[in-house]
Amino acid sequence: MGLFDSDEPAKRTLTERERQILYQRAGHRCENPAHGKKIEYSDMQVGHKKAYSRGGSTSLKNSVALCHRCNKLQGTDNWEVFLGKQGVAVPVDRLRGILNKLSLSELKYLAAKHGIKLKGRSVGGDLFSDDRYIAPSKTRYVKELAKVVSENEIRSALSEKLNSRLQ
Repeated sequence: MGLFDSDEPAKRTLTERERQILYQRAGHRCENPAHGKKIEYSDMQVGHKKAYSRGGSTSLKNSVALCHRCNKLQGTDNWEVFLGKQGVAVPVDRLRGILNKLSLSELKYLAAKHGIKLKGRSVGGDLFSDDRYIAPSKTRYVKELAKVVSENEIRSALSEKLNSRLQ
């Protein structure tokens, strides 16, 4: 092994107990909502929401129970892309849509409430001017918030903000 290699190999498969938990969690069905057929435990394949080959972990949180067909269909696509190709509405897309309707100040409020700190960036000037600072864009706030908030959290946080303004 090289100097920077880990002593333990990366976990590539779920343990038998994790597979049993996954199968139970899936209700003995293929978790592809476009398919959803009943599968036998022995036929279940473990799919990754984010492919192992693209840095996804082999954990219950990142795993889905799939039939052979759906596992092959997914390939190395992440879960949202895979579902989108089949015309299945993805909750993250809905959440991003809600976040996109908010003002930048509302997004900043939500980000602060969730401990998200986005840094702006400097854009180099030319020979005769200084660097300019560009604040984080609305798109960056939406992208980061979509990873951590739910619809209900958005509603409650914004109602708190409105209530504090009225008092």
